[in-house]
Amino acid sequence: MKTPRTTLLPALLFCLLCAGGALAGSVEDEPGYMDLEWIVIPDDASEIQDIDLGPILGGISADAEEKGDDALVQVLAMIRSIRVKSFSIEDGGNEPAKMAVDKVTAKMEQDDWKRLIYMKDGDETVSVNTKYDGPDLVGLMIVNYEAHDSVAFVNVVGDLDLGTLIGLAKQIDHDSIEDMLEGLDGIEGIEIDHDEDEDDDI
Repeated sequence: MKTPRTTLLPALLFCLLCAGGALAGSVEDEPGYMDLEWIVIPDDASEIQDIDLGPILGGISADAEEKGDDALVQVLAMIRSIRVKSFSIEDGGNEPAKMAVDKVTAKMEQDDWKRLIYMKDGDETVSVNTKYDGPDLVGLMIVNYEAHDSVAFVNVVGDLDLGTLIGLAKQIDHDSIEDMLEGLDGIEGIEIDHDEDEDDDI
């Protein structure tokens, strides 16, 4: 099976949107929050990224500050929560994956999320959607789906400024973020880049 583009998506996102210190109160009550917990990752998925940085945001932010990574610290200050669910679609798994995409899309339409970007290339679609609370950008939702291949859902909650995030992303060391994520694998239930076919690709 070819490696889905969704395996590259979180790396891009973490360059732009790595998490910051948590605020008081429940993130589930935030207008930019999208519930992804009902999405079931199939047991037979050969590639999985199941990431919830909410419980450990404070530690990540403190580590960035200690290392003197000012650009990353600025990004961290904007973000309250990042939730990623991404998995490969095996034989027979396309229908439930497509139903999950349709359900999330319908929920965004119901809750007045605004589509920022939509791209289609063959069987693959990518949508980037934003949620505003008055004039404030408070949520970002990304859905990446390729029929019979892979699907990814990413929800970012916080006091967001896309222009600032994109500008700061150019200053952030991609390798250091990947090292940080590798260190998180297995902590607080986080699973990152589990690929059962990795040895076959070498």
